[in-house]
Amino acid sequence: MGKEGNKTSLTPEEETLILVRKLWQAEKWRRFWGILRYVVYIGVIFGTFYFLTPYIERYFNIIQGLRGAQSPQELQKVLQQLQK
Repeated sequence: MGKEGNKTSLTPEEETLILVRKLWQAEKWRRFWGILRYVVYIGVIFGTFYFLTPYIERYFNIIQGLRGAQSPQELQKVLQQLQK
């Protein structure tokens, strides 16, 4: 009888209010995780770019050196720089 005595019946308005509060809380968490996901994506993109920048610059320098080589001697200098 102790368990049954503690339960109170809720009016339909109170039940609706409880459900709306739960839905609102779930929506706030969904927004939070969605924003966090995009922050992580942006962080990974910037981190990758920061990490790969020296390699990308080296690649562009190689391409410029190969395009600018007019003679075999200049091409040989570019290839020697690549070995370093």
